[in-house]
Amino acid sequence: MQLLKLLLNGLLITLTLFFSAKSAATEKEYMLKAGFLYNFARFAHWVTPTYHNNNFTLCSPDKSFIDIADVALTKRNIQKRPLINKHISLEPNSIKLCDMVFITSKTYANWKSTPNLTYKNILLVGENDGFIESNGHIRFFLSSGKVRFEISPNNLKIDGLTMSSKVLRLARIVDG
Repeated sequence: MQLLKLLLNGLLITLTLFFSAKSAATEKEYMLKAGFLYNFARFAHWVTPTYHNNNFTLCSPDKSFIDIADVALTKRNIQKRPLINKHISLEPNSIKLCDMVFITSKTYANWKSTPNLTYKNILLVGENDGFIESNGHIRFFLSSGKVRFEISPNNLKIDGLTMSSKVLRLARIVDG
């Protein structure tokens, strides 16, 4: 009985450490991706700029990402406009107030199943396979343990955006 208790306690400690390490890894990855998103916004060009309350609005339906972005991107500006991070629902009235939307792997299935969302003039970034083929603009992927990204200049153009050649040189170019 004593041995069983000891084994269960050991298993509980191991599981706790595993999940907290996994959570820390996700947090670190989201911090890094928030930095990438900031730079994408700096080097993107909106053919018809939006000025929602004179802010630049980075949106995501993933609350945990927004919480991390609030820490990583505090007091930042995009094209002389204060950057604000906003948790949104995936519906047209929420999306139209965004300059950029980040679809995390946790929210991808919900995003794919939401009909009638349009992203004209909104930079759309995700992290799932098939994201570019689903009309996304930029997709994060892991290669040799590092965060990399691919961009579809065609999808950007269709939605009224362009990306600086400085960013395009660092990306894997794909056509959606």
